[in-house]
Order: sequence, then structure tokens, then C-alpha cells
Amino acid sequence: MTQKILALSLSLWLLLLSGCMHAQRPVRFKAPAALAMEVLERELESLGLQTAEMNDATGVLKTRWEDLSFLYGQVEDHVASLFRRYIIVMHRRPADTMLTVRAEVKACETGTTISSDNRLVGNCRPMSGLIEQHQVELNQLGQQLKESLASLRPGPEAIVSAPVVAVFDMQAPPGLFSKESLSNLTDYFATQLADTGEFRIVPRDKLRSSIQQRQKDSYSPVYGDEFQIQLGKAMAAQKLLTLQLVGGGDSCALAGTMYDIQSETSSAAATVNSGCAQKEILEGLQLLARKLADRVKK
Repeated sequence: MTQKILALSLSLWLLLLSGCMHAQRPVRFKAPAALAMEVLERELESLGLQTAEMNDATGVLKTRWEDLSFLYGQVEDHVASLFRRYIIVMHRRPADTMLTVRAEVKACETGTTISSDNRLVGNCRPMSGLIEQHQVELNQLGQQLKESLASLRPGPEAIVSAPVVAVFDMQAPPGLFSKESLSNLTDYFATQLADTGEFRIVPRDKLRSSIQQRQKDSYSPVYGDEFQIQLGKAMAAQKLLTLQLVGGGDSCALAGTMYDIQSETSSAAATVNSGCAQKEILEGLQLLARKLADRVKK
């Protein structure tokens, strides 16, 4: 009985010493449109946080657990300290990306360790809120991340100087999609590429009209390299982009290659694994556009 009373007294003392727990207030802010998960990972690393896992399909990134060495209460009659990781959820919209940053905190018995695959090894219990100091740190992280990502948002001068890109229709195995569907998918991709702010796109209707006219005037292959380069020059484009959809059944992949028209060499390339359903292809094209934009930034 005496030991239980002492343990309870110690627990209460630690709680008073550590501070009161409050409901967490997540940080929400707007970031640049078509933000790539890899860019977010890089910015977090610059702030001293390592990414443990990220899922572009769900838009969720989690940092590694860290031992705060902050005593708080008890777990199964053992003195406990707090462990924390941050969870960032991305909600992409046409004009911007909404980010929500929150902390996940657990109280773990002293001696708990963090495994190489980011698991807490020890007895832990989740905390329902944050102490005020950790809320302040969450607010600071949100503000730092907001400022660092805002610096990536292209201003008017950057948009004007962005290269002009001619995006040619996606190529795919016969029977996977109709010609009209491939054209519509390419239109969607071109919009996503423009939304990154890194490129200006030759109007797709204008490009289609020019292709159709040249088909009447020439027997040259429409998708030959020379044809595309000459057409790109005629459209005042600085770069041209080709899209490939490969695979079939349940597993497909998307590949985009950007060529510099002046030097006639490739300047950026990216691939994305995807399912083959139209919805999955659309999601893959979003990611491909962001990856290409990120390649250009580097």
C-alpha cells in the first residue's frame, strides 16, 4: 500500500512539474500548388527533422520518433517520459496545397528505445493532448515550414521566365485507352504541369491544330523526333515533353521526358508506378508533373 501511495505521489509530482495537458491545436496553412512530397521531405530535413515514412497517394508524411527526455507521469508504475513525432497531411487543390501539421505524442516508460524501423520498443500510452511548451514548438515548426515553402512559390517574374513547353499526346499500348482518352489524359497532365508554376504550356488545342495541318501537308511521322522538334520551334516552345504509358492489367507505369529544343537533348525525366484504371492514371499524372517540376528546380 505504501509503495502504491509513493508511486501515486511521484506521478502527481511529475505531472505538476511537467505542466498541464491541453487539447492539441494543429497548424494549418497554404503551400505552393502541386507540392511534391520529396520537396516537403527536403524542407523538413533542413529544419532538423528526418522523415520515417511518406505516402504520396494519401498525402501523409511522418517524421521519426524522438525522445524528448521529458518526464511525464507513469506507465505501469514506471516513471514515463515523452516521445514525439510529427504528422503532416497534404491536401492538394488546383490553386494551392493545404498542409496540416500535428504532433503525435506518447508517454513511455523510461528505458524505451526507438528501433531502426521507427518503432517504439517499450510500454507506451498515447497522449490525448499537448503541454503548452510542446504546442509552442508545434506552432514554431508550422511557421518555419510555411516560410520555407513560401520561398518556393514562384513570383510573377519567375512565371514570366518559366520555359514554354509543348506537351505531346501520351503514347500507350494498343487497346489500353482510346486515342481520345489519351488526348484527354494529356490535357489533364498539361494542366497539372502548369499548376506547378515552373512551366508555361503551349495551348493544347493550338498544338493539335498544328499537328493536324502538318499531317495534311507532309507524310512525315507525327511522333518522330525531328517532327516534334520542328513543330516545337514553330510553336515558339523552348522545350517539348513526351509521355509514355506502359504495362497493362493491374500494373502500369508513366514516364515523362522533357527535351530542350535548342540543344536537342533531354533536360529532365521522371517515372511513376501506377495502377491502370483511369482514376489511378490521373493520380499518377499528378505525381509525375510534380516530379518533373522538382527535377527542373534541382
